[in-house]
Amino acid sequence: MSTAERGRAIIKVLIFTVAVNVVAWLGPLLGGDPTSIGPGFIVWGITPILVTIVMRLLTRDWKDFGARPHFRSNGRWYLLSILAYPVTILIVLLLGMLTGASAVEDFSAAEFIEAFVPLLVTYLFFAIFEEVGWRGYLAPKVYSFGINRYLSHAIVGVIWASWHFPYLSELWMHTSEGLDTLLPRFIIGTFVFAIVYGEIRIRTGSFWPAVLMHWIGNAIANTLLSGFAGKGFVTFIPGREFLGSFGVEGVFMIVLFGLLGVLLARKKGQV
Repeated sequence: MSTAERGRAIIKVLIFTVAVNVVAWLGPLLGGDPTSIGPGFIVWGITPILVTIVMRLLTRDWKDFGARPHFRSNGRWYLLSILAYPVTILIVLLLGMLTGASAVEDFSAAEFIEAFVPLLVTYLFFAIFEEVGWRGYLAPKVYSFGINRYLSHAIVGVIWASWHFPYLSELWMHTSEGLDTLLPRFIIGTFVFAIVYGEIRIRTGSFWPAVLMHWIGNAIANTLLSGFAGKGFVTFIPGREFLGSFGVEGVFMIVLFGLLGVLLARKKGQV
């Protein structure tokens, strides 16, 4: 990439970042939150895909979009995208129970499935709204800078994290932790997760594995937490939520995804 092309890519990322955050912060002003859906929360949710489509239409730049699934020869990466969260969440749940950070109460496979299926539909849309932005626009633009691989993932992670800020407290209602310690670890965790998402995006050239992974992860985690008829299957022990949480801020999740991310980054695909 020439210096001029790199400069244009940097400008696009800066514009994308400002636009995503400005529109996202309209959410609380327009009303609504994760527990009471309103127009503001909907605007916040569609911000990544909305900004992406507007920017790509205005610049007529679709070459690195990644909308084609590229199933051929990428089966293992799709399989990894399907299994990453279920396996990790299971390990984290076991570690949480062993360390006294979490507990399982009145689990029923039938009730889990009944609660899980409707959430699959909801979180499919949310996964598409997010990943078309993060891995369909932001990630390929940042990777085109030609800088250190981990620094590239860090930039994507920080911008991805910043979009959550307007509703951070509401999205993490399962924790009693204050933002003074939650926020820094949330940003670190988002960077770690961005490595895994990003490395798979690099190898497949498509944002669909990221959609698949994000979709399954959100659906399973939120089913365990919200459960059947509003009663969750998993509870966290106050003061220890930071260990057993299934979110990007959970210490066990960060460690496990960090190991996976480093393994993928060491076996580098083409940027």
